Amino acid sequence: METVKKQFDTDVKEQSTHQPIISFYKAYPDSLPPMAADRSALGSIPTQAYQYCEAVTTASAFGWYAFPAASVTLTFDGVDVYLVEEGQRRKFSVLQLDEMDSWWNCHCPSHLQDMAPPFITNLGIPGYVQIWSGLLVETRKSWSTLVRPIANTPISNQFFCFEGMIETDSYSPAPLFINLKIQVTNTPVEFSHLEPLFQIQPIHRSCYSKKSLNDFNSSNIDNHSDMTDLHWHRYSNTVRKVDPRTDDHRTGQYATSTRKRSKRETQ
Repeated sequence: METVKKQFDTDVKEQSTHQPIISFYKAYPDSLPPMAADRSALGSIPTQAYQYCEAVTTASAFGWYAFPAASVTLTFDGVDVYLVEEGQRRKFSVLQLDEMDSWWNCHCPSHLQDMAPPFITNLGIPGYVQIWSGLLVETRKSWSTLVRPIANTPISNQFFCFEGMIETDSYSPAPLFINLKIQVTNTPVEFSHLEPLFQIQPIHRSCYSKKSLNDFNSSNIDNHSDMTDLHWHRYSNTVRKVDPRTDDHRTGQYATSTRKRSKRETQ
């Protein structure tokens, strides 16, 4: 863990404080910008959890929501995926956005003419497609972009979004898309450009690199017998008491102290 911390601290010192950790660029004029993620997970978290479970609300609010570049309806027959327009089905391998090529060619350099990112790509596996947000993304040195389903929000039982880690410091700006699997057959599945489809979170590479994971060796896994009196004392200050008569509402204390720390760090 010390190696991870040293690498993180070094990267921070090397970079300008004015350089954002993550940057987004519109590559399609009608695409929506990312929206800051919501502590209530788009209103899906119960009121009691929203009030007391700081861990859940913090995770929900980590990152941004991304939207499809345009609204589209797809259907899957168990073998092929089709575009649905005006009640008609059309098989496809790649779909491009309306007027995307002409807009792209007006703004890109000559060697990138006619190379606009596709809106939807059939991935060649039954039911699997890739949907683009209309955005490009890049990150600081040693930071990557985690593309994932929206945290703590089951947005649909008709499709499943996959997680992916993209090294958007080296391969950037990169098209910001999500890979997903349509899970129902012969049913129109609608994707609205006004509804978030996936979540984006910047992750420092030291948190997941192979070298860093090797630091988590067996010496980090101790038996409870190795815990000192200090460990047990700190544990007793962490957990909530079982007896309601002596319960000091430790869970509420966690939320309060965490929010106070966050407020201090942003001042």
